Parts: sequence; C-alpha cells; structure tokens
Amino acid sequence: MRVVRISLFAIVLLSVALALSIFGIVLTYTRLTDEVPVAEVTFEQTGSEEFNAYLRLPGEDIPRKYVIYGDQFRVDAQFVKLKPWVNILGMDARYRLDRLEGRFSQIEQQNSGPHRAYDLASKYSGSVSAWLVPWNFLVDAEYGSSTYTDISTDDVYTVYRSHFGLLVRSNPNAAAGKNSKAGVINGMFNWLFGSEKAQ
Repeated sequence: MRVVRISLFAIVLLSVALALSIFGIVLTYTRLTDEVPVAEVTFEQTGSEEFNAYLRLPGEDIPRKYVIYGDQFRVDAQFVKLKPWVNILGMDARYRLDRLEGRFSQIEQQNSGPHRAYDLASKYSGSVSAWLVPWNFLVDAEYGSSTYTDISTDDVYTVYRSHFGLLVRSNPNAAAGKNSKAGVINGMFNWLFGSEKAQ
C-alpha cells in the first residue's frame, strides 16, 4: 500500500514538473518571438519611381505624408536589445524610429538618382540608450536596426519591432484589392459583351 502511495505521489510530481516545463518552454518561445507593430505604410505613385508615402504610427489617426524616390523604402531605428532572461521576465526591447527614406535597388540609380530622407524622431531628444542608463545591466546590445523592401501601391506595409530589430511584412491593400477585382470583372464583361461605344 505504501509503495502504491509513493508511486502515485511520484506520478503527480512528475506530471506537475512536466506541465511546468512545457509552460516554461511555451513562455520562452512566446516572449523571444514577440513582435509588435510600430508603423503602417502605404504608397501612392506620383511619377516614375516617385511616391507619396503615408506613414501612420500607433495612436495616430491621420497618417504623415512624405515624398520618396526609388523602387524600395527603408525605415531605420535606434535599438536596444535586452538580455534574453529579461525578455522572458516580461520586459521588451527598446527602440526609437529614426528615419524614413526611399532607396533604389540598383546601385547606379542609388548613386545618381534623387534622394530624400525624413527624420521620424525629431520630437525626441537624446538617444534611446539614455533611457536605460539606470538599468544598463539589463542591456545586451545597442545598435541601429533597418528594414527595407520593394514598393507596391497595392500593398499595406506593417513595420514590426521584434526583440532583435525591425522587420516589415506586406498585406494586400483592401481598397486596392477592390479596385483590382472591379477592373477584372469589368474587363471580362467588356470581353463577353463588347465595350461601350465612346460618347
């Protein structure tokens, strides 16, 4: 009887330990792969490799408008990476968006074409690392982080802050998608039944 009780206690203890281990693994994975959206960007083409960029930051209802040149765009940030154990305990990496600019995928165009960059941190003072001076034992590294990708007027771009830097993902622009679908439907209708005569 005593052996049965000990065995039952051991099973319960092992089950609790296993559950805690799984919870710890899931928590670690969730914290270290955490991503937070920090900006949303859409584009309107105004010329050959010239665009109006509409950038919206969290908490802003009206997007900021910038004119950029190139076939790609880039967002830069100051970044402070915290130590992994600090991330697991719930603290996030610190960042400050610094710059938005257009860029050309071809080096020749980048060196000879028009260029314009915009300061996204003008309302701030000091560096992001200065915010953590009293807690510098939590800091793993301080560096600049940058992300860039091709421009499409049919997409909405979301810039994310991970624990390691910036990254950008694109999704189809709902408004552009509706216009595109309408264009396909109209094209099929005209092909089947003939286009309307010019007035």
